[in-house]
Amino acid sequence: MFEEFKFSFDIHKVEKLENDRYLIYVQTRILDHEKIDYFEGVIRVELNAIGIYPKPGDIAKAVSPKNLRGKLGSELKRYIKPQKRFLYELA
Repeated sequence: MFEEFKFSFDIHKVEKLENDRYLIYVQTRILDHEKIDYFEGVIRVELNAIGIYPKPGDIAKAVSPKNLRGKLGSELKRYIKPQKRFLYELA
């Protein structure tokens, strides 16, 4: 069921935190199978040397079905991973 959702992401802002951590604001848009906006807003993602961590509170506010929350988190990680080395320069 949740395979029918389309995700669109865009980096909105990057902030440098202490201890080589970064907070990335990702403009997120989710379309359902009828191409109608299901969600549009900003979700924060924390980035450090170990990994990429979408903020669970932001995801929970964005979507309510549990399966879609997991899918959104994994899609955010998949979007950020190839850009990781370039994001440091944006902070």
